[in-house]
Amino acid sequence: MSFSDLFIRRPVLSTVLACMILLLGFQGIFNLSIRQYPKVDETAITITTAYPGASADLIQGFISAPIARAVASTENIDYVTSSSRPSSSTVTVQMKLGSNPDVALTEVLSKVQGVRGTLPDASKDPVIVKGTGQQFAMMYISMQNPNMTKEQLTEYIERVIRPRMSTVEGVADVQIFGAQEYSMRVWIDPVKLAARGVTASEVLEAINNSNFLSAPGNTENEYVVSSITVRSTLQTPEAFAALPLRSTDGNVVRLRDVARVELGAENTDTRVSFNGKPGTFLAIFPTPAANPLTTAAALTKLVPQIQETLPKGMTIEVVYDATGQISASIDEVFKTIAEAVAIVIVVILLFLGSFRSVMMPIVTIPLSLIGVCFLLFAVGYSINLLSLLAMVLAIGLVVDDAIVVVENIHRHMEEDHMSPMQAAFSGMREIASAIVAMTMTLAAVFAPLAFTGGLTGALFREFAVTLAGSVVLSGVIAVTITPMMSARLLKSGTPGRFQRIVDGTFARVEHVYERAVTGSLNYRPLTLIIVLALVGVTGFMFTKTSTELAPEEDQGFLLSIVTAPRYATSDYTETYVNQMLGLVRDIPETRAQFSAVAFSGETNSAFVGFAFKDWAERKRNSKELQADITARLAKVAGVQAFVFAPPTLPGSGGGLPIAMVVRSTGDSSEVYDVAEKIKNKAQASGRFIVVQNSMAYDAPQVTVTIDRDRAAALNLPIADIGRTLTLLVGGAEVAQFDRDSNSYDIIPQVPQKFRDNPEKLGEYFVRSVTGEMVPLSAVVKISNNAAPAAIEQFNQLNSATISALPLPGVTTGDGLKALEDIARESLPDSFFIDYSGQSRQEKEQGNTILIAFAAAVIVIYLVLAAQFESFRDPLIIMMAVPLSIFGAIVPLNLGLGTLNIYTQVGLITLIGLITKHGILLVEFANQQREIHGMRRRDAIIASAKVRLRPILMTTAAMALGVVPLITSSGAGAAARYSMGLVIFTGILVGTMFTLFVVPMFYTFIASKDLPHLAEKPDPKLMPALPS
Repeated sequence: MSFSDLFIRRPVLSTVLACMILLLGFQGIFNLSIRQYPKVDETAITITTAYPGASADLIQGFISAPIARAVASTENIDYVTSSSRPSSSTVTVQMKLGSNPDVALTEVLSKVQGVRGTLPDASKDPVIVKGTGQQFAMMYISMQNPNMTKEQLTEYIERVIRPRMSTVEGVADVQIFGAQEYSMRVWIDPVKLAARGVTASEVLEAINNSNFLSAPGNTENEYVVSSITVRSTLQTPEAFAALPLRSTDGNVVRLRDVARVELGAENTDTRVSFNGKPGTFLAIFPTPAANPLTTAAALTKLVPQIQETLPKGMTIEVVYDATGQISASIDEVFKTIAEAVAIVIVVILLFLGSFRSVMMPIVTIPLSLIGVCFLLFAVGYSINLLSLLAMVLAIGLVVDDAIVVVENIHRHMEEDHMSPMQAAFSGMREIASAIVAMTMTLAAVFAPLAFTGGLTGALFREFAVTLAGSVVLSGVIAVTITPMMSARLLKSGTPGRFQRIVDGTFARVEHVYERAVTGSLNYRPLTLIIVLALVGVTGFMFTKTSTELAPEEDQGFLLSIVTAPRYATSDYTETYVNQMLGLVRDIPETRAQFSAVAFSGETNSAFVGFAFKDWAERKRNSKELQADITARLAKVAGVQAFVFAPPTLPGSGGGLPIAMVVRSTGDSSEVYDVAEKIKNKAQASGRFIVVQNSMAYDAPQVTVTIDRDRAAALNLPIADIGRTLTLLVGGAEVAQFDRDSNSYDIIPQVPQKFRDNPEKLGEYFVRSVTGEMVPLSAVVKISNNAAPAAIEQFNQLNSATISALPLPGVTTGDGLKALEDIARESLPDSFFIDYSGQSRQEKEQGNTILIAFAAAVIVIYLVLAAQFESFRDPLIIMMAVPLSIFGAIVPLNLGLGTLNIYTQVGLITLIGLITKHGILLVEFANQQREIHGMRRRDAIIASAKVRLRPILMTTAAMALGVVPLITSSGAGAAARYSMGLVIFTGILVGTMFTLFVVPMFYTFIASKDLPHLAEKPDPKLMPALPS
């Protein structure tokens, strides 16, 4: 008795099994979290150290280099970068995907603490932040109030809004763009300072001595304990202005005599606007482990609650919410699932010709899709775009086994005139092994993908488990519930008119096909030559197909980076940004636009965002809008602007989609020269909209050279010269003061008019040891030269990053290859190429997917060998695989798609799909040889004729089931299209070749004899079929 016999005889047992699958599945559905993508443990740890007034060279040598060396030995590091700018060092530790972020942070903290004592005393303590490495926030929120100054608005946000948003679960950081925090600005007049014989050091000493924190403790007597408060801090500009600096012969020189003191903004360079009105942005960044949908929903709910409590005139509005695209994408996938189910039902009805026959495959769909949700819940996975995409593909797959079972039972009823019960028993004994083989094969193809590392593994592990789990469940249902239902729902007797038409049509098709396959076997050498030629063509087309990490999606949002000349002020940049925004304001698809000048600390740069209306409310997609906006922005002379879409996949960083790193053991000027040469050649190649060199030797630098002999002759300490320049020019925070229970910085500096010309530095005075006031012009030489705006290092070598935005029609893979070719022609010895951001992932994933593809082929071969107890039969079955790949690669080579992470996974899926057809053919042919003693040729012809109908049915169900993926639109459509295209064309072409190539190879490769099946079984010994 076969395994299926038990369930055919016991319908209640089969029903209970179905109910248990549904109950467990619903348990999983109600507990699964919903995300955009599977959880990707992407961690970037940023170490920022401020050293006010220090040059980029000094920052690099004394801060960035020691910290980078210390953290480089952290486990699971992918790469370390450092950027040394005047007054600031940023070291970024990019961890490998899947690394434990908490362990990494602890180790980095320990290593930075170990080198803290070697950093300059005047530098601030390093600030270490753990993030995801994404440059773009999950949500941007605008706050505006025309009744408040920027400082007042910033203070309100810092004290009221930011703390409330920071407590939302899943929020890692709330950054304020356009913040202008209060500070006590002490504007020192160097002329008055010299006239009164006061030095900059004395001003600093007076501020620190008169403004300090004191904690004297308590007084205590027999009955009362009282705390002691010493008013040792200054809180108002008037109090600071009255500070005594020195007293000579009863004349007191106060701070107001040499400086103007005001409560002002710490920094006025950053300018933010929303829909043309000035304001402030809050950028919300999620934690690495956060569920963006849950976090965004909580923030969206919080915003109107905050609005109710805001002062009069203040508004708060969500400018951009990345999860809107996530929700829209998920909704589109659910819609696609519904369309695929409807199409598959119609296909099955057309092929079987009976509504009763359709019921069994249809039942498989909800049982498999709902049941697999329990598996996802059990292993801690989620409902996301990729697991839902797997379910769309599963719709066409899970019905395959049921179709084969129903068709085989139906055939026995028609040809052998059996009752439905007898046909169920006989059909399952004949087909059960093939069902098991097909199920195991298709499930096995995803095993390598489930264990793949990197971004591919992180993203598609849940995809693989979902699809494999659905297929395994469908196989279980096919050998248990489907035959039970067939035995009781199918009716013997005269078929209806529609079924007769269907049966008659297929009878004619089978006859034509039998003649065709018989004829093709008479020309086996020619068929073999054609197959080998197509395999060669497939390999050639692979090398010529355009590649990219992922297709560009319409996310309802575009970004623009605006760059003005190096010397441009914030006012200059803001003026041109406002002109640009005015040119695009009338685009009907635009919902909101915002800008942030000097967002990166550079006054000549700006960040601009365009948020569009919902996909259903606009006629143009983001690519069309990108072209329109780019053309409009190009009309503004005086600045350079380029428009691009944010990255679609997690783990691919931010910025422009192509990022190649040039690094060298040489100095930074050599790196700049080589990188600039590559940049110019790339820009002239005609393949890029814009090419940028991250290093620029156009930052003006003033070099102050001290005449040490002259300084010694004048008894002038060199350290006093340095301290004077640092205090008067650097704008460093020298202390803090208390205001309304909050601390703010005290910043002394000379006004702009005393530092707008390098020669004015010589007018500052320093007191000698003997008491004379000496002008700096007496002991220093001032010269002007150009220097890099920042010194960059990649893995502790001087580097420059070439970033590029390819022209429309040029993929990121093709653009990166072109950039590599140009670089190799220009790189001297001791120079190397590396990658960052999206390009790094693209290079790494290309190799990963090839390994997964090869592993899938090997695993399937081994599984089939074990199933068939033969090393030959798997070769026959898999001969159609390269031909199905040919069918999939042709449309990509014709420009209908690209070779990306989705199409590559689609190709792996094709391996399992196409081998199912070969299994049906070879399994039945072997049975014919075993039972009837047929020759190889006769057996495979008989098998091809009998199995034609189920093969065509499963092909149609799969191919037409993915049509909604190809025709879908809206959010996430590009990914669905990519995978659907290769499966649709691959399965159609692969099936056509399977029907002719597998029979040909069977006659070549299959064993002439089947020793283990040589003896024809005695029908008398076979178990009787129940009536």
